[in-house]
Amino acid sequence: MSMRFSILTLGDNYANLRSHEQFYHEVLDEAEYAEELGYEGFWVGEHHFQASQRVFPSPQMLLAAISQRTTRLRLGIGVSVLPVNDPVRLAEDMAALDLLSHGRVCFGAGRGYQPHEFAGFHIPMDTAKARFWECLDIIHGLWTQEQFSYTGQYYRCEDTALLPRPIQQPCPPIWVAAASPGSAEEIAKRGYAFCAAPFASSPSPQEIAAQLDRYRQTFRAAGHGQPSDDLPHVFWTHLADTTEQALDEAGAGMKRKLGSSTKVWAKPGTGGGYEAFAKVGQFLATATIEQLDALSIFGDPARCLDKVKTYHAAGIRHLLVMFDWGGMPKEKIFHSMELFARHVMPHFRDETAGVSVNAPPATAQ
Repeated sequence: MSMRFSILTLGDNYANLRSHEQFYHEVLDEAEYAEELGYEGFWVGEHHFQASQRVFPSPQMLLAAISQRTTRLRLGIGVSVLPVNDPVRLAEDMAALDLLSHGRVCFGAGRGYQPHEFAGFHIPMDTAKARFWECLDIIHGLWTQEQFSYTGQYYRCEDTALLPRPIQQPCPPIWVAAASPGSAEEIAKRGYAFCAAPFASSPSPQEIAAQLDRYRQTFRAAGHGQPSDDLPHVFWTHLADTTEQALDEAGAGMKRKLGSSTKVWAKPGTGGGYEAFAKVGQFLATATIEQLDALSIFGDPARCLDKVKTYHAAGIRHLLVMFDWGGMPKEKIFHSMELFARHVMPHFRDETAGVSVNAPPATAQ
C-alpha cells in the first residue's frame, strides 16, 4: 500500500500578514522540517509579478538554498513555466542545482495559465503550447546529448554542449503538468510522466482513476513500455486537531487565496487551449468551503487518512500536499505538516523503503 508524499509550495504570501523576506525564510525552515518529518520531496512552483500574489519567480534559486540545508529531500520544480524561460539557461540552472544537491533534482514543466505573466515577458499566450514543447525538447536534448542542435518555430540552438552536465543520468526525471482534458494522453504519446492538480483536470476519485488508465494505455500504445507509477497529484491540505477547526482555518485561507489568485487566471475566450482552465477558475472564484473540501485534504488526521486511502484506491502513488497557502501562519502550517506525517503517512510506508524516483522519460532511453 505504498505511496510517496512530497510538499509543494507555490509562494502564496500576503505582505500585510508577513513580509516576503520573512516568508522566504519560513519556507526554508519548512523544507528542513519536511525532511525531519520524513517527506520524500519538496517542490517549488514558479509565478511572476504582483498580480499572481505569489513570490517565487525563480524556484531554482530557492531550491539551491534548500539544497544546502537538507541532505535527503528530492528537490522539485513544480512547475517551471517554460514559455517565459530561455530553455538553454534553464537547462544550465537545473544542471547546476543537480550538482549542488548531489543529484536530487526533479523537473516539473508546464505551459502556464496566467495572462499577465505572458504579457510581462512579451510572449503571445496563444503560442504557449508550441513554445512549451519546443522548450522541453531543447532542455531534454541538452541534458542527454553531448552536443545538441535544434531548429524550431520559436527557439533554436546550434552545436551546444552543456556545461556542467547533470549528475543524474541520462537526465533528471521530468514531469509534465496535465491541467486540461486530453493533456495526460498527449504527454503519454511523447513518453513523459505527468503531474496533475485534480481540482483542475479530474476532480473526483473516479475521474482520477479514468485519467490514469487513459494515460497508461496511451503510453504503452505509443511504444514507450511500462509507465512509471510516480505521477504526482497535487492537493490543498490542512490538518488540525479537530475537523471543525481545520475547516474553519481552511475556509478563511481559501477565501483569501482564491479571492485574489483566480482573478488573474485565463478567462473564457482566451483561446490556445485554455477553455477548460478558464471554467475551473470561474468555479473556484466563488466556490464554498464545502465544494473546496471535496477537492482537498482537510480535517483531523483520521478524516484525512480516509481521504488519502480513497485517492490511493483511485491509483495515486505520489501525493504533492500543499500546506502554506492562504496566509496560513507558520505555527499552523508546521502543526498540519506534523499531524499528516505522524498520523497519515505511516499507513502507506510498508513498501516505500528503497523505492526509487520515477525512471527518466522514454524519450531519453
